[in-house]
Amino acid sequence: MPSESVFYLTGIFILFGVFVYIYLNFFESGANDDINPDYLTGLKYLLNEESDKAINLFTNLIEIDEETIQTHLALGVLFRKQGRVDKAIQLHEYILSKDDLPENHYYQTLFELGENYFSAGIYNKSEDIFIKLKEHNTHKEEALNKLIIINEYFGEWEKALDYLEELDANNDLDLSVSRNHYYCEIAEMQIENGDIKTANNYLLKAQGLHTDSIRSEYIKMLIDLKNSDVISAISSFRTMANKNRIAFILALPKILQSPNVDLDNINKELSKLLDKDPETKEYLALVGVMYPDIQNKVIENVMQSFIERQDIVQEIDKLDDNYSIASTISNQLSQSMRLKLNKKMKSEYKFSCKKCGYQTISFSWQCPTCKSWESSSSINFLKAI
Repeated sequence: MPSESVFYLTGIFILFGVFVYIYLNFFESGANDDINPDYLTGLKYLLNEESDKAINLFTNLIEIDEETIQTHLALGVLFRKQGRVDKAIQLHEYILSKDDLPENHYYQTLFELGENYFSAGIYNKSEDIFIKLKEHNTHKEEALNKLIIINEYFGEWEKALDYLEELDANNDLDLSVSRNHYYCEIAEMQIENGDIKTANNYLLKAQGLHTDSIRSEYIKMLIDLKNSDVISAISSFRTMANKNRIAFILALPKILQSPNVDLDNINKELSKLLDKDPETKEYLALVGVMYPDIQNKVIENVMQSFIERQDIVQEIDKLDDNYSIASTISNQLSQSMRLKLNKKMKSEYKFSCKKCGYQTISFSWQCPTCKSWESSSSINFLKAI
C-alpha cells in the first residue's frame, strides 16, 4: 500500500498537472515544448510506487519557478517525512537563496525550513525562524504553537506563557488548562528558589482556571509546608485525594516527611479516606513500597493487609485452622518485604498516560509524547506480583 508521503507528493503533482493542462490548452498552446519531461517521468515513478527513483530524479531538477516551486516544497516535505532532514534543509535553503522568490513562497519555504530544524532537534534555529514567522499573519498561529512547544520542552515557562498570551490575543481559544499549569510550573520553580511570596502570587493566578486539576492544591500544599502550616497542607492533600488518587503518591510522602507533621491528625485523615474509598488502600500500599523509610501506622497496617492477601500466605493458613502465619508476621519481616519490593519497583514502569499510553518511570505533569496535561496515572505493579 502506498505510503502517506507518496500520496502527498502524488497529489501535488496531479494538481500541478491540472494547472499545466489548463495553461497549455487555454492560454499557451505553443508552450508545450517548455515543459520539462522529467516531471512527467517523476510522476510516473510515484504512481508506480517507486518513490526512491522519484526522489533522486526531482533532486536533480534545480529549476525553480512559479510553476515548479510547489513541487520542490512537496519534495522537501517528503524528505522530512522519510527522515532525510538534511536533504530537506538543503533543498529549502536552496529555494530561499533565489533572489526573485515571491513573498508568499518565501514565507512558505521559511516555515518548512523551521519544521525541518524542529524535526531534527535543532531547536535554536527553529525558534529563530518561528519568531520571525509569528509576525507574518499567514503563519502566525502555527509559529506560536511551535514556539510554545519548544519553550515547554526546555522548561522556559515564562516565555511559553508570553507566547500563549499572544496566541490567545489572536484567537478565541480556551487556553485555561495550559495557563493554569504554566503558572504552577513557575510557582514551583519559585518555591525551589525560596521565593515563597512570588510563588504565592503565581498560585493566585492559577487558582480557579482549571477546576478539575489538582495542580493548584499541590502548589498550595508545598507553600503550606514551607510555611510550616501542616494542618493547611493536610487540608490541601484531602482536597487533592478526593479528586484524584494520584495525590497519595505525589503529596502524601511530602507531608509524612515533613519535620512538623502531626501524625495523629494525618492518620485520622487517612483513616477517613480509607473508610470513604477502600481502593485508596492500594495507593497507600504503593506509597509504602515507594518510600520504605516512611514509618506510619496506617501504611504499616495496609502493608500487613497486603501480605495477608498473598496466595501463598492464605494457602499456608489453610493447612492449620489453629495457626495463622499472617498474624505472626513481624514488623521486621514486613519492612524487609517493603525493601525488596522497592528494588523491584525501580525496574518497573510506574506511570502511564491515560490518553496515549506512554509509560515513564517518574511522574510528569505533562505527557512528553502527546503533550496532554495531568494525564498520568500510576501503574499498580503490586497487582502483578
